[in-house]
Amino acid sequence: MSNSRWHELRCFLQHTWRARGPHGVHSPFVYNLITRVLKSTFKVPHAEAIRRERKRLLNCSDELEVLDFGAGSRVHRGTNRKVREIVRTALQPASHARVLALLALHAKAKNILEMGTSLGITTASIASALPDARIYTIEGCANISVQANRVWEQLGLTSIDLTTGSFSDVLDSVLNRMPSVDFVIIDGDHRGQACVEYLEMILPFTHENTVIVLDDIYWSSSMTGAWETIIQDSRFSLTLDFFDFGVLYQTAGRVKEHFVLKNPW
Repeated sequence: MSNSRWHELRCFLQHTWRARGPHGVHSPFVYNLITRVLKSTFKVPHAEAIRRERKRLLNCSDELEVLDFGAGSRVHRGTNRKVREIVRTALQPASHARVLALLALHAKAKNILEMGTSLGITTASIASALPDARIYTIEGCANISVQANRVWEQLGLTSIDLTTGSFSDVLDSVLNRMPSVDFVIIDGDHRGQACVEYLEMILPFTHENTVIVLDDIYWSSSMTGAWETIIQDSRFSLTLDFFDFGVLYQTAGRVKEHFVLKNPW
């Protein structure tokens, strides 16, 4: 087992020991977020069509040359990968995408920034759940971008603005195109210091109601170190640790709080 896998396992056990359920938090906002939002009966529109697209990709044996600007894969070696292998090792489950959509809905997001499109399945779920929102998504690899566009075409989704390129090269131009930045998902680059730098680029474009999700916070020691630095940052009044990802709130006037929470879904 790799060092990063051992790190993730150790952190998972620690998180399981420390995590609280909704009745263990002394914050009405967090209690309501868990019980009324994340535990709601909301279903992503067109979920069955999205599931079929995931299944199609899972059966796709096409081989792609993958350009990776981040920390690389913990599973694959080399640059050539079959689409079905990317699905098995890189795509988040449908429940994960649903929770991101619920958080974006709760934030009343109109303009969403997603860093790390992958094959576009999570993007599709969020776009289906928030039909009036515009999603600005960035993918580093052109060949994967082609696959994502096919998914959205099959689903008839037209509210997605895809930019292909490394985050460091294109993030600033994407931010300057967005009318507002209401919800952010930082994924696709598992280098902790790089994630901190992206966050610093994004923050000047946000407002006090912007919600930021940092994915895979225990993927490696560098990611966990970045997360531990971020939760100490006074600019974030509320930070939530769900293990799979962290959530950042900037609401002014709130007493700074941090919660380690059980998976509610």
